[in-house]
Amino acid sequence: MDKTNEKLIQALNKDLEKEMAGIVRYLHHSFIVFGPNRGPLVQMFRTQAQESMAHAIQLGEKITALGGHPTVKVDQVFEPGYQSVEDMLSEDLKAEKAQLELYTKQLKEVGEYNLPMKLMLEQIIVSEQTHVEEMEKYLRTTNKDLVIVDGHSHSSSKN
Repeated sequence: MDKTNEKLIQALNKDLEKEMAGIVRYLHHSFIVFGPNRGPLVQMFRTQAQESMAHAIQLGEKITALGGHPTVKVDQVFEPGYQSVEDMLSEDLKAEKAQLELYTKQLKEVGEYNLPMKLMLEQIIVSEQTHVEEMEKYLRTTNKDLVIVDGHSHSSSKN
């Protein structure tokens, strides 16, 4: 195996560890979330777990296609005990941003020399960016700071 593939397999195994941790983290959050919004939050957390699993499968298949052995390690998952919904979402946002940063760095390293790998990483990056944006929306408490571009004002005073 050449050094380029070996380095790529190591990077993909690191990604795989983090996606496996995402599965565990999101499932755990789906178990411990309570309150009147529990139903939609359980569904959201479990959907995120399924998306992490889809990424993990994609990464594991790519690792074996490159001649590597997929790791069975799972990156450490933070477990503080009690967590509010906001705590869970903040933890998930932090993890999604870190994973997005890692994938973006790897995309730069892959460059143009490996088009299939580049396209796979780009697809995962789009998915991770969507996760970041969704987590940010869940954590917003108001829509008063939204930019209005259709000519309407949210201000109650008129000139």
